[in-house]
Amino acid sequence: MRIQKGFNITRESWQVLRKDRELLVFPILSAIAATLIVATIVSAGLLIPNFGQLVKSMLDEERTSSIGEQSLGIACLFVIYFVEWSIAVYFNTALVGCALIRFSGGDPTIKDGFRIATKRLPQVLAWALFTSAVGTILSAIEKNLGWFGKLVVRLVGLSWAVATYFVVPVLAEEGVGPITAVRRSVGLLRKTWGEALTGNIVIHLASWGVAFILIGSGLFGFTLAVFFESVVMAVATGAILVLCLVLMGIVTSALRQVFLAGLYEYAKTGSVPDGFSENSMRGALTTSR
Repeated sequence: MRIQKGFNITRESWQVLRKDRELLVFPILSAIAATLIVATIVSAGLLIPNFGQLVKSMLDEERTSSIGEQSLGIACLFVIYFVEWSIAVYFNTALVGCALIRFSGGDPTIKDGFRIATKRLPQVLAWALFTSAVGTILSAIEKNLGWFGKLVVRLVGLSWAVATYFVVPVLAEEGVGPITAVRRSVGLLRKTWGEALTGNIVIHLASWGVAFILIGSGLFGFTLAVFFESVVMAVATGAILVLCLVLMGIVTSALRQVFLAGLYEYAKTGSVPDGFSENSMRGALTTSR
């Protein structure tokens, strides 16, 4: 029953997203910004001496490095985390803010999303700083522990990801600091434990299923290209496959944020958000009992 509820929420999230397709702009811009950041980091690795080795010293478990190298590596890793989190949380806050406007009966625009995210920029940056510090500390600890320690750190990381599940809608709606946002997220998660995790897993499973079909179609296209000895067909197949996978990732990201906003609204107010059914969310406030 819980899995079926997850599928229903995923379908309803798609129906909500269809009403405001312009919201897809936010994950698109987030992906573009992230790509530019990766390109900048790669460029820095080519231009700055030993930059790549500094970052690698944090990620390579087999390599031993001096305290100075480790410190610089930690600093570089923290900067990377901070920039990536700032971009992701900013655009997710914009999308969630628009979804919350829709649930309250409004008609959100892209401008509304940027207005909300910009208004919450101090909280977004504070959260990015906080979670980047946590991620960097866990990475540093994991590198210096044995297999048991690594297992413990990864379990802690998973628990952290679950505990902070509702942080983005809390930031968008309430504009609180990092510590309060985590506390509010944990409190809301206790009410929606089953629905939150099940819906999120189902969205991922659906995206992986679509990806599997796309990759299978792409392999079939490449096979035909080899059979007909057509370079043009092979290039076209590859381009279409990459484009479809990128679009799938964008839609999946948007669906997750819409679902997150809807579940947050229901957990906070007890009223069913516009676009979702009461049957899908009826048990959300009683799951933890």
